[in-house]
Amino acid sequence: MTKFKEYITNERGSGMLVLIVGMLIAAIFIAFIFFDFSNVFINKRVTQTGADAAALAAVKESGKTLKEDLRDETQDKLDDLKEAFEDFLEQAEDEGSEDEEEPKNLPSPDELLDDFISQVEAELGRQMPNDIKEWLKDSSVEVDANSALKFFFEEDEVSEIACKSVRDNISGAREAAERYAKENQNDRLVDIRFIPEDFRIYVETDRKGQYVTVSDDMLSPVKSESSARIGSPKGFTVSCD
Repeated sequence: MTKFKEYITNERGSGMLVLIVGMLIAAIFIAFIFFDFSNVFINKRVTQTGADAAALAAVKESGKTLKEDLRDETQDKLDDLKEAFEDFLEQAEDEGSEDEEEPKNLPSPDELLDDFISQVEAELGRQMPNDIKEWLKDSSVEVDANSALKFFFEEDEVSEIACKSVRDNISGAREAAERYAKENQNDRLVDIRFIPEDFRIYVETDRKGQYVTVSDDMLSPVKSESSARIGSPKGFTVSCD
């Protein structure tokens, strides 16, 4: 009888031990599950940061290229204007020397400049900025790029240049986006697109997680999206078709 009671007591002790071990294993498993869930949220936050950085980098690169293209286009217009002014002066000089017996009194350089400026302003329908007027007399004078842009181009012309610039240089924007995505611990740049109607660049990045309860390959990489608008030149609103 005593041995039977001891056997029952031992069985109860063994059962309690099994229960405790089972609860401990369950607690560890649940902890791993929560760890994996937290990893998902951490990966999402990291990929979002990477996507935001990639979008801003792409926009910065596009804006830099756009600024250079607008500067080149404006410089071409300035060069054409200078050449036209030189032709105007040469023509005025030729007209003044046509009749050698009765030479004409040539207008002064300032008068010739005023006449030329009046013709250009009438042709473009805009008043020429003072710095461009001074530049026509002295090429060392610095011309404000934005005022020159407004003088030479209509808003639709600026939009055409800007949209073409972004489209033609999307590869440079991609390289910048990829670099910043990886610097911010994203695995890759999944997609980058120029959204013309909003003058915006969209990017998508992803990052593969590391998990305890399941194989890493069983879950898809965590993806994030972001976009940023490319800045328009001052005084213009760029609109792409």
